[in-house]
Amino acid sequence: MLLPAVRLLKKHYPTTQIDWLIDRPIASLLSELTEVTIIPINKPRTIADYWRLKKQWQGENTGQLISFQTSLRSNILTALLHAEHKTGFGQPYAREGHQLVINTAYPLPEKKHQVEIFYALAQKFIGLDSAVTIPKNDLSLPLNDTDINWAQQQLSAHEHWIAINPMASTQEKTWSTENYIALINEVQKSYPEKHIVLTGGPSENEIKLGKEIQANINHPCLNLVAQTTLSQLASVLKQVELLISPDTGPLHLANAVSTQVIGLYAVTRLEYVGPYHQLAHCISVFNQTSQTVMNQSAQQLGWQKKIPSLTAMNSISVDHVLTKIKELNV
Repeated sequence: MLLPAVRLLKKHYPTTQIDWLIDRPIASLLSELTEVTIIPINKPRTIADYWRLKKQWQGENTGQLISFQTSLRSNILTALLHAEHKTGFGQPYAREGHQLVINTAYPLPEKKHQVEIFYALAQKFIGLDSAVTIPKNDLSLPLNDTDINWAQQQLSAHEHWIAINPMASTQEKTWSTENYIALINEVQKSYPEKHIVLTGGPSENEIKLGKEIQANINHPCLNLVAQTTLSQLASVLKQVELLISPDTGPLHLANAVSTQVIGLYAVTRLEYVGPYHQLAHCISVFNQTSQTVMNQSAQQLGWQKKIPSLTAMNSISVDHVLTKIKELNV
């Protein structure tokens, strides 16, 4: 979601070296990016980790530092890294002491999508005040041939695929196992030419969920849960016709490789963190969850509020998803 902002900076400063410090596992996704230099770093977890990063960059002239993250970890890093000037967020997006570690804090419009928030900060840094439409191509993620070939091999048995990434980062955002099983059975029945591939990360819970779904559906599927690197996952999603997933990273990966998505949202606000340019393809019961769990309308809640509920995702039915698949004419 940060790619459009980074690309905007490079368009306006074509001869300037731009280094992007990013968590090492995520950095592998950006290996084919040519506009900027990707600097993988290990996410600091101890005081010693922070100190090592400070020493590593102590002799570097970083010039302008732009902090696009406002977590406590990022704010500590921003404070420790040397720069002639540090730029970041003002209200309403600054948090965790963000404004204490930067020199210039730009206030930005409220209730914007995360992609637009990042982009607006880049615009402020450049000095652009007029509204700019974010080009769809600026969200695109380049892939390498090795990963594309690997993904094509995995999917070579069939021509048409629908991917399902069943687990989100938290249980609150994850749809039920029973719903996934029922959905896959209906898809396999209604669209016999489409084949199902399960995707996901290496966590024990994701592996367990993938195996449980695989064992209880009526027809076989391809289970690639924990079988891909992030860049391989992006290449798999490039090959499929549709991804169905709760609010989690692979939705944005699929969006970045121009694959249609159906995102399932109940406890997070679709308009804030949904797959940009594909919000209409998603299913959201956030407004309903807000009323039933918080006794407030969605408009009354903070824009970035995540609703604490383990049952809200149950409000999304299998029929909701089947209807959306039909609408998309996959």
